[in-house]
Amino acid sequence: MNAIRAVLRRIREEDVSLRAFTHIAADPEGPVAGASPGRPLGGLPVAIKDIVDTAGMPTGYGSRIYDGHQPLTDGAIVTALRQAGAFIAGKTTTTEFATSPPTRTLNPRNPRHTPSGSSAGSAAAVAAGIIPVALGTQTLGSVLRPASFCGVVGFKPSYGWFPTAGMKQLAASLDTIGLLSAHVAECERVYRALVPDDVEPEPRTARLAFSRQPNWNNVTPDARAAIEACIARLRAAGLDIPDAEMPPGFDAMNEAANIIHDYEMHRALRPELVAARDKIDGALIARIERAARWSVGDYRAALRTAAEQRVAFGAFMKSRDAVLCLAAGGEAPADLTTTGDPMMNSAWTALHVPCITLPAMTGATGMPIGLQIVADRHQDLKLLRIAAMLEAALAPTAA
Repeated sequence: MNAIRAVLRRIREEDVSLRAFTHIAADPEGPVAGASPGRPLGGLPVAIKDIVDTAGMPTGYGSRIYDGHQPLTDGAIVTALRQAGAFIAGKTTTTEFATSPPTRTLNPRNPRHTPSGSSAGSAAAVAAGIIPVALGTQTLGSVLRPASFCGVVGFKPSYGWFPTAGMKQLAASLDTIGLLSAHVAECERVYRALVPDDVEPEPRTARLAFSRQPNWNNVTPDARAAIEACIARLRAAGLDIPDAEMPPGFDAMNEAANIIHDYEMHRALRPELVAARDKIDGALIARIERAARWSVGDYRAALRTAAEQRVAFGAFMKSRDAVLCLAAGGEAPADLTTTGDPMMNSAWTALHVPCITLPAMTGATGMPIGLQIVADRHQDLKLLRIAAMLEAALAPTAA
């Protein structure tokens, strides 16, 4: 109990300047329900991105439309966390409906650089050390990219693995709830609590591969140099990491993801656009209206591309356990009007595969750049095991 109060006190003190939270829980007056040591999360403080319903706390989805909105029930993921013994410490900022414009949150690594997209509050709170675990969501790249920009671990499980009921929907074919933490161990602890009956991976040497795809030509020179050096370091440590080319057609996945995202976003946010247009940010209105350019034929073709590539990637991964690649195209931009580009994440999100990023590298100005690790769909525990191994290999004491 005292540990929870200490966490809440630190959040209140440090969030004045960080601006990562929209609501901070009150100090518990008595025993925290479910937080006994016998529960798998036993009192672990967790922050919830303000795109997920949380009973007893305001949930505004980052929009003026929902100012003061307080759900009667928790979203399914919040219920699962509470039942596993977690203490919900508060709500973190989100861009409006998990889209745009940027949040008010600052990047604790350097406040002149963007903390990134819609999970910026969760990533920044973890990076500042004021919360051990925070929930984020990813529709294109909003768990992995903020994690990369803020220098923390970001984990996006397989699509559908964490329940999304009670989350404000943006693009149902892509929306995925994920986790942000300081180390892989915290992500694994929460994952095991939420998916306790997942099958343990076989204890064998990981078969790894390095991919410069997608969008290598758009990656900054310092990020290219950083990941090449990171892979070289792992190879020097004895890991076999051959270069790999993704299956034919993979490079079409980013556009397919963008079409699916836009087509479904246009439908999902139409009620707000019709009922309360005057309360929506002008840039978001333009984005929603621009999304109408895609026809149902475009949407079907994008869905077909994604389905075909899931099959191709599954075949590709039969001889591999994980692919290593960049989590972002460079450092967090020194521009608070942007959230950065999800170009290194969108394809993997649309493939529905689990991904995790480690704060393994730095760029030209010393800001973090994440190493992204991707496994085949439903191989989440295998991915977490491999990520923990690579985290240890890349730790300063392992150099």
